[in-house]
Amino acid sequence: MRNLVGLCAVGMAALLGSGMASNAWSAVFLDDNFDAEAVPPGGWVRNDAAFINFDVVTGTVDLLAGGNPFGLVGSGTNSTGNVIDLDGSTMAGGTLQTKSSFAFNAGDVVTLSLDVGGNQRTGVDDLFAGFRFTGAPGITGATATGFGAPVLSPGMLTGTTNLDFTDPFQVFTISFTATSAGSVSAFVGTDSADNRGPLLDRVTLSDLAADIPEPASWALIIIGFGGIGGVLRRGRERSARA
Repeated sequence: MRNLVGLCAVGMAALLGSGMASNAWSAVFLDDNFDAEAVPPGGWVRNDAAFINFDVVTGTVDLLAGGNPFGLVGSGTNSTGNVIDLDGSTMAGGTLQTKSSFAFNAGDVVTLSLDVGGNQRTGVDDLFAGFRFTGAPGITGATATGFGAPVLSPGMLTGTTNLDFTDPFQVFTISFTATSAGSVSAFVGTDSADNRGPLLDRVTLSDLAADIPEPASWALIIIGFGGIGGVLRRGRERSARA
């Protein structure tokens, strides 16, 4: 019996220690393509400041629907949906920031993903995006695609780039790995000041958490503990009969 218990225990230890027994768990904090925003007849909202998931924290932005009078379109399958002109109609480029802050844990990888294209009219615009932390951030491994190297400043992590007006929509990302628990909001904007800014079609904020056992692995763990318990129970019954 002792050998059987030992074998079960060894098997359980191997299962718990195996990389195959765990899986990164991912949560999507926010996924917004702005199509839920109301657009009146005429196809656009000038200097919109009433977004469902975002506040306009600097400057102004315009909300444009498919068929807007400027002929501006979104990306891919959402080409007839809503899109944001990040430089509204006041000669002051705008910044959108999430209304909510989102909590993360040590070991999590948090990623901001943006679908952005050139202004489709003329010139070159800057684009910036990133994270605003609640308290001092404990992060490492900051990376980006489409942006230059992310810059960590007090309470913020920011990526910047420039877009020509002919640049097609593409996905820009900025990520960090947390070394301690915290919370974060995300932002995206431009310093353009000519009423023609980068076009923002989608914002996604996600959290890839530290490894945890998969459901199937939990089932095997439970079965394993049950097997050990059964062996011990049968041993006690045999001892009682003896």
